[in-house]
Amino acid sequence: MPVAVAHIRAEASQLRELGWSYRRIARRLQGRHRLGALVAFRLAHGWTQEEAARRWNERWPAAGSAKTGKTWSYWESWPAKGGRAPSAAVLWRLAELYLCRPGDLLDGPDFGELDASVDVGGERVPECWCRSGDDDGCAGLPPVAAALASPRAPDRPSAAVIEQRLAGLVAGWVPAA
Repeated sequence: MPVAVAHIRAEASQLRELGWSYRRIARRLQGRHRLGALVAFRLAHGWTQEEAARRWNERWPAAGSAKTGKTWSYWESWPAKGGRAPSAAVLWRLAELYLCRPGDLLDGPDFGELDASVDVGGERVPECWCRSGDDDGCAGLPPVAAALASPRAPDRPSAAVIEQRLAGLVAGWVPAA
């Protein structure tokens, strides 16, 4: 049974209160509720189609014709029949409105995940030179990093849990006073 949109907005609001980024919330909503990227980012912000259109019109009042909830409906239903593809310029503005990259708004696989040296945010990550068998206290870091780096993880830990785990790891590296 599909989840009501109000419940999805409430979920997004709770995740935002936990310190999650809009990008991370949208990815979670996409996977959990089988949403398209444009819908997921709008709901990550907690907006209706009409609210998103209003915010667009306030931000770019002289940018062609005013946008409506119907405009959003066309964009969000694309590439299905009856939908309309947003132009590159529109994707750029949507990304600015949703605080993400234009590519985040396109559905499809992320082939960057195949590169083991790139994290979820697209930044290069140096490989850890310590191994789990080393005596330098780094043994707990790779499992934590792997859990955080997986975009498909069903339930990533909250920021507080991450801080607690990292504090425990760092405490092992710092000599006791």
